[in-house]
Amino acid sequence: MDKQRTALAYEKHADTVVRAAWHFTGDIHTAQDCAEEAFLRFLSQENISEEKELAWLIKVAVNTAKNIAKSAHRRKTQPLDDTCEKGDSDEHTLAKRAAARAMLSLPEKYRLPLMLHLAQGFTIAQTAKALGKGANTTASLIRRGKKLLQKAYEKEEL
Repeated sequence: MDKQRTALAYEKHADTVVRAAWHFTGDIHTAQDCAEEAFLRFLSQENISEEKELAWLIKVAVNTAKNIAKSAHRRKTQPLDDTCEKGDSDEHTLAKRAAARAMLSLPEKYRLPLMLHLAQGFTIAQTAKALGKGANTTASLIRRGKKLLQKAYEKEEL
């Protein structure tokens, strides 16, 4: 694949791919590394159509994030954000962190559809296409995910 096509894909999809990986890692820097890995692998792929490139990039970044999350080193370390959190008293920042923790606590099958639909503003049809699932399945995942997210957020705020 040529570098120009990869650069265009990066401009269009980098934020979405990083956010998708972030929902699995909980750490923005690790998520950026996962997205970088996805784009590096994309560079060597020649048979990915333009319509499927976002889904492919998200899948690779999420799988990389899952592998990192399972690694022994990751289980033995704690992100710096968690240690700094206790000294932060800004209500808005605390609410954002509670929402992020609530999202990260959801089962994997709900996390990505919710992130694409709520955070990225994708329609259900666009989300379904990006995930390679049917529209009705995606709508059900989003609806159930919203209920679980609300419950998880209420727990986080306590």
